[in-house]
Amino acid sequence: MIQDTQKSFKDFLETYTIRQKQPEKRRLPKQNPVFLLTKYQPQKNSIQIEQNFSYAITTSKTTHIDPPLSLRFKTLESEKSNMSGLSQFRKNEWKQKDKNYCLIRNSELFNDVIRKSTKFHSQQQLVPIKSQDQIIKGYLMDLSRKRKVAPKPQGTDELLNFEVDQIYLDITRKDNMLSVKFPNKNQPGVKQVFRNLLATAYDQQMFLDLPRLRVIHLGMQLTHAHFFKFKYHFLNKYMQLNISTEKMFNCCERIENVRPYILNEILEFEIYGGEEGIKAITKLMYKKILSDVTLSPYFENIDVATQELKFARLFFQLIYHLDSPNYSCQVLRERHVKYALTNVQLTNFKYYLSLTLQQTGIPWKNIRQLLRRMDIYKYAIINKDDLQHYVNQLGFNQFIENFVNSCSQDAMLSELIQRRGRQRFISHCCNIFHYFFRYNIKAVTREDLYLIHSKKAIINEKIFDRFKQKAVESVKDLTDDNLVIQDFIEDWDEIKPIILGETREQQILSLGQEYLIPKLVQILEYEFFQRHLNKIYETEEAEMGKSILCKLNLLLYGVRFFKKQDLQIIHKRFKITSSQYYDFSQCFKIALQEYKILNYVHQLIEEYEEFIVSD
Repeated sequence: MIQDTQKSFKDFLETYTIRQKQPEKRRLPKQNPVFLLTKYQPQKNSIQIEQNFSYAITTSKTTHIDPPLSLRFKTLESEKSNMSGLSQFRKNEWKQKDKNYCLIRNSELFNDVIRKSTKFHSQQQLVPIKSQDQIIKGYLMDLSRKRKVAPKPQGTDELLNFEVDQIYLDITRKDNMLSVKFPNKNQPGVKQVFRNLLATAYDQQMFLDLPRLRVIHLGMQLTHAHFFKFKYHFLNKYMQLNISTEKMFNCCERIENVRPYILNEILEFEIYGGEEGIKAITKLMYKKILSDVTLSPYFENIDVATQELKFARLFFQLIYHLDSPNYSCQVLRERHVKYALTNVQLTNFKYYLSLTLQQTGIPWKNIRQLLRRMDIYKYAIINKDDLQHYVNQLGFNQFIENFVNSCSQDAMLSELIQRRGRQRFISHCCNIFHYFFRYNIKAVTREDLYLIHSKKAIINEKIFDRFKQKAVESVKDLTDDNLVIQDFIEDWDEIKPIILGETREQQILSLGQEYLIPKLVQILEYEFFQRHLNKIYETEEAEMGKSILCKLNLLLYGVRFFKKQDLQIIHKRFKITSSQYYDFSQCFKIALQEYKILNYVHQLIEEYEEFIVSD
């Protein structure tokens, strides 16, 4: 009968626990006189069960086990009221009583509810101590939930699609410069191009129809500033993906390879005259090489035609810096190790290549870039260990950590680290050292460095010099190779004006490049004749006018396509004296006296004196 009156006693017990948390004055139910006159036993048992359960919930010494069998409750007693003679129920004190068999069937139900309540309260009281990482992770999760940031999916393809959607929104909608170039915000073809560029970070091949890219971008009127912003978005995205620095540079290089198609520029391959032009340059260069007594012995037992064909292929790779398994640094090292070449032979080879390119009328901008890219294979051809080898011997991450710790001990640099953040400073160090590794020379261009640092006055000259000093000390701890250390120092000198926002090319362009350079060549030729310096260049392979133009490009633009030790090797044959070099410097002072902004040239001439003067 109890089941009939209560219907679902278990639900009643669960709701009862909630009711206990809200303290209220318990109101007695209205007594029906007719009902009370009848001694209705189910009502009495129901009240008894409820009171027993109330005691079980409020008792503080409740355990997870069943209560003793001897613990039972005293039944309610009734007393007569004077007014109506009806029975009134009153509560007695709880006492232990003998086992009451009528309540055994509810013991499992009591124990289940008590067990749940005890477990809930124990979980609230025993809060585990969280670690710092768990607290930070929880905070970031709560913050992303408040900002409604979608969690990144798992899996390569799903994650790649997610990142493509993010960078597509950043470029086509949020970027003020690039968004106007995408009037149609929903272009699946554009998103597919972005996906191919971003897929390189996940070791996937890049599939792009380059001629079709040129046609698509033909009417968009994009500039180098647009392309830089486009590349900068991908550079930031690569850094957010937490990929290795080496992989990030490789991805940036692939983006750089599509520049001429996006900006509708003429290809370098066409500038050099295509396949026939490259073959003609190669023939003319080897003609000069074979007439040199220092280089001709290396080609005695070699078929010159075959060698010309091999260099033509390498020449094509120098133009585009493609990932070719046939002309990697390791392959070139293995092919040249038997010749035991030194930096002297390699420098003379570059010198004749420079003369040949000038003779064929190649623009100096392309000559500077090509000669600078030859440094990629420098240490492989002469079979010497480069900077990257010594850094990797210690471990790149360990080297960066040692370098950052060394900077932290310096008062000036430690302030920079605190201002920028240690993790950001470490990322910057990783990028700058990878930039100095030879094979990354095309991934981040000089123009990229200038545009990145042009509007940021974070590093002044004092900080840069201290930073360079710490870097050189760290490299000297790895090796005492003079060639590696000297090249590393000159690499820092090359980027110094760019980092400080004083790029040489911008200064030359502001003065009028097409007018300035021919004027300076004319003045210098006249001054050389007046001081009889023209006799130095009266050789078959060195024409004075072209030599002056080469020196202007080396001094004015700041591209170290010939290092100081290279200049020492080249000028040994001319046997230049101190008096001749003094006249040389005076000629430049006269030619540049109207252009005070170019006074840095005189400082470079003083630095080069010890490497050029022979006596």
